[in-house]
Amino acid sequence: MGVGASMDTFERIFGRRNKRAWREVFYQLGFWFVQAVFLFYLLYLANYGELRVYVFLAILCGFSAYRALFQKVYLRALEAWIRLWLGIWNAVKKLVYYVLFLPSKSIIFLIISLLLGVYKILLKGIILLFLVIFYPIRLILRVIWRLVPKNMKNYLRKTAGFLDKIKNTWNKWIKRLKR
Repeated sequence: MGVGASMDTFERIFGRRNKRAWREVFYQLGFWFVQAVFLFYLLYLANYGELRVYVFLAILCGFSAYRALFQKVYLRALEAWIRLWLGIWNAVKKLVYYVLFLPSKSIIFLIISLLLGVYKILLKGIILLFLVIFYPIRLILRVIWRLVPKNMKNYLRKTAGFLDKIKNTWNKWIKRLKR
């Protein structure tokens, strides 16, 4: 009867498999190896490993009795048992997800958000400090620039354009820092 029950259990658990896959060979060989080891162990306990014809008849009768009398009951009990364990497994997975993973993920995102917020505040503070410190220098440079004669400004712009490049670069940096 144990052979029949284990065959039904094996088929129920590994029933949704690709019958042409190479793993199927290992599944089948492993299953029948375990069955043979179990039966020979029982045979050893029962009559010290002597193999007689009535042993095969007993196995055949037990298998037939299982198929005729107990298979439907066993399959219902097996399905109920599998549903129970799957329910427990899903509950444990959800418990781990909602108790461990989700709070950890939320805490990590909160820490990252706080660090990014502090970074933005510090960056804006540094920019503001930079603008406050260099504002007087900028005013002085503007005054000097206005005092430069117009033909000298034109000459400087035409010859190198160096001051405009500095000014444009300076403005771009300021715009980037303000973002």
